[in-house]
Amino acid sequence: MNNYELYTGLILLLPLAGFITLSLTGKRFTPREAGILATLSLVLTALLSWVVAYGYFFEFGKQAGIYQPCRLIDFEWLPFTDTLSINVGITLTPIIAMMLIVISTVSLFVHLYSTGYMKGEERLGSYFAYLQLFTFSMLGLVMAFNIFQIYFFWELVGVSSFLLIGFYFKLPAAIAAAKKAFIVTRFADLGFLIGILMLGT
Repeated sequence: MNNYELYTGLILLLPLAGFITLSLTGKRFTPREAGILATLSLVLTALLSWVVAYGYFFEFGKQAGIYQPCRLIDFEWLPFTDTLSINVGITLTPIIAMMLIVISTVSLFVHLYSTGYMKGEERLGSYFAYLQLFTFSMLGLVMAFNIFQIYFFWELVGVSSFLLIGFYFKLPAAIAAAKKAFIVTRFADLGFLIGILMLGT
C-alpha cells in the first residue's frame, strides 16, 4: 500500500508541479519545450493512474469479495474540537479509479493535440500551465473524500476554465465568454457554499 500512496500523491503533484514551473519560469522555455514538459508530466500522470487503478482492482481494493473505499492519504488539517476537524486526503473507490484513468488519459491526448494545434501561438507556456492546473483540479476533485476538498477543487476547476476560455484575451468574444462562464458558475458555487454551511450547523 505504501507504493500506491506515493503513486496517488504523484498523480496530483505532477500536474501541480507542471503548473508552478510553467507559471514561474515559462518564459525561459520555447513553445516547443513548454509543450514537451507539460506533455511528459501528463504521460507520467496517466501511467501512474493506470497503475493505481490496476492495483485497486486487482491487489488491495477488494475485501471479502466487495470493493471498499480506500483512504490512501489521510491527515488532519484544521482541528476545531476533539470531535470536529477538517481532514485532507485521497480516497479510492471503483468509480474514482476509473475516473483517474479517464481524466489523465483524455488530458494527455489534449496536451498532445495542443502541441500541434497551438503551434505558432504566443504565450504557449501560459496555455500549457493552464492545462496543467485544469488537470490538477479535476484529479483533485474526483479523489477528494470530503465536501470541503470537493469545494476547493471545484473552485480551482472554475478558475482554470476561466483562464483557458479567456486565453485569447485580446479578442472581445473570448473576454465576454470568460466573464460569462465565471459569473454563471459563481451562482452555482454560492448554492454549494450554502449547502456546506447548512451541513455544518
